[in-house]
Amino acid sequence: MTSPSSPPDPSEDPRNLQIASDVVGQQLQQIAILTRKAASHLGAVLGINQTDVAALEHLIADGPLPPTELAVRLSVTTAGITQVIDRLERAGHVVRERQINDKRRVLVCPVPESVAQAYRHIAPMLDGLSAVLGALDGEDRAVVEAFLGQVIEVYRTTLPGSAVAMSENRGA
Repeated sequence: MTSPSSPPDPSEDPRNLQIASDVVGQQLQQIAILTRKAASHLGAVLGINQTDVAALEHLIADGPLPPTELAVRLSVTTAGITQVIDRLERAGHVVRERQINDKRRVLVCPVPESVAQAYRHIAPMLDGLSAVLGALDGEDRAVVEAFLGQVIEVYRTTLPGSAVAMSENRGA
C-alpha cells in the first residue's frame, strides 16, 4: 500500500483498465454519473438526502415495505432505517401503517402526492427514455436486453452484500 503522498501504483489505477478506454464502458460510467445527478436533483426538489431518495425509490417501485426489508435493501441497520423513515415521515413522503391482522407489523407506504411530485420531476427523462426504447426494433431490443441483463448480473454478484460477493469474501 502506498502512502498518501507517494504516487499511485499504475497497476492499481482504474484508468488503466480496458473498460476505461472502451466507448461502451465510458457510456456506462456516464449513465452511472448522470443517474446519481438525477437522484441528487430529485432529493433537492423533495428536500431529502440521497439515502432517503433511495428508500423512497424502493417504495415507489415496489409499494409498501416493512422497515426490515427496506433496511436490507439499503444495507443499513434497523436503527438507521428508523431514522430514514422518521425523516421521510416528517417530510410528508411516507406514512407508517399498522397491519389490521397483526398490530406488531408495520408497512412503510409512500404518500401518493409525493409519488406524483417525484414523477413530475422525472417525467421528461422517462418520456425521453420511452422514445428511445420505442425506436428499437425487435433484434436490437433483444441485444440491448441481453446486454443490460448481464450488466445487472455483474452488479448484483459483485456489490457488497450480494450472496456471491459474501461467499467469495468468506473463502478469501
